[in-house]
Order: sequence, then structure tokens, then C-alpha cells
Amino acid sequence: MKTALARTLPNWVTFPQALRAAIPDFEPCAGRVLQLDNADVAPMDGEWTGRRVSLKLTVCETGKLSGSFDVVLSLNIDAAKVLGDLLHAAAEEASRL
Repeated sequence: MKTALARTLPNWVTFPQALRAAIPDFEPCAGRVLQLDNADVAPMDGEWTGRRVSLKLTVCETGKLSGSFDVVLSLNIDAAKVLGDLLHAAAEEASRL
């Protein structure tokens, strides 16, 4: 028996634990710069999470570490649509600069 979710889950971003060692801990460092290698987007429909959109960003190290890492976003449908609209609007604006 399949039970539908009665609540909307929050949107989340998952960072791989291996990236922890790559982030400098000195001030005024703002974080780590990684190169975006690939992006995959897919619809998901899980028994526990319901219908969502999964966005996997594959990033590669530009310095201290080697290899690539997957940063995963899990978005509810409305958030995915809003993000898509925001990205499209920003791209249109950038092309007019």
C-alpha cells in the first residue's frame, strides 16, 4: 500500500563529506572555488519524498584535492520551476549587458 505524503518536504543541498578538507579555515577566505564540470537534472518520485526534481552538479577540484565531487540538490516542484525562471531571467539580462 502506497501512502501519499501529507506535507511538503524542504528543499535541500547535499555536499560530499570529502569536500570538508578542501575548505580553507583561515580568514578572510570565503570558501572553496570548484569548477563546474557537468549538470544532470531528473524528475524523481519516491515513496518517502514524493515528486521532486533532482539536480546533480559535478564539480572538480582546482587546487588542493584531486577528482570530482557531486553536489546534489533536491527540490520540490514549485521551487524547481522558480529556480528555472530565475536562471532564465538572469541569462536574458546577462546577454543584454
